Amino acid sequence: MDSQCSKYPFADGYFLTPVPLYNRSIHQLHFVDTQDNAYQIIINHGHLADNQDLQQFVAQEVEKMQRQVPGFSLEATLPAYRVGPAQCEVIQQTHKLLHEGCWFTQQCAFIHLPVHPQLNPYEKNCVVISLATPNEQAEQLAHFQQIINSFVPWE
Repeated sequence: MDSQCSKYPFADGYFLTPVPLYNRSIHQLHFVDTQDNAYQIIINHGHLADNQDLQQFVAQEVEKMQRQVPGFSLEATLPAYRVGPAQCEVIQQTHKLLHEGCWFTQQCAFIHLPVHPQLNPYEKNCVVISLATPNEQAEQLAHFQQIINSFVPWE
């Protein structure tokens, strides 16, 4: 293990640690919109395989979800685009799934992170940001899109 420590930031602060080999953390952020509808923004981390691009990674994740998640279906995929000052590649999709007996709409953004000497030296890391809600509302979608459009990776 490399003994040189770096800051590991998260919403509540940061701590010092050697850089992990892989970051598999999951963040679940719970919100209530102005109409008292609850929704979640979920942030996962992914790792592209050797010689795999973001589109192939997304296809692999969809296949996995179709096998493992009840009622999962891919509803729509937007063309890949780039976001933010780092021009990260983004693929957005809409999914339907059954969760605890209720149908959920899930908006998903797969963001390929740029190269970073400590955090992503081989440019294989990505984040998956999802909006999960049983009753999708325009305010929730606007919040989700604001998160995607304002995303800036660690420099």
